[in-house]
Amino acid sequence: MKNVMVYENDTVHCISRAKERAGLSSHKAKRFIELARQRGIRSTDCRWSLDRKYLEEKSNERIEALAYNGFCFIMERDTKKCITMFKLPKRFGKKKTFYSSN
Repeated sequence: MKNVMVYENDTVHCISRAKERAGLSSHKAKRFIELARQRGIRSTDCRWSLDRKYLEEKSNERIEALAYNGFCFIMERDTKKCITMFKLPKRFGKKKTFYSSN
């Protein structure tokens, strides 16, 4: 297994939410958060405008929302500390189909 730097300053709230919402142990929750930090999708990476808009709405000048493995991670921009995480909507990342009313 590849060594991954784990931020010791991730909030207790984020780690407990990862344990609660993803069903992970403390160690796996910390690893999951680190992988989200490294591999997470930013709003600028989104192919679909609805997905981009969703992440932009969760972000501001102080925090950034990252999508990773079905969850949205809220990270501080300056410190990269994870504040919280929650499930993404089911439609996130899926191909969008639009029907015209004609």
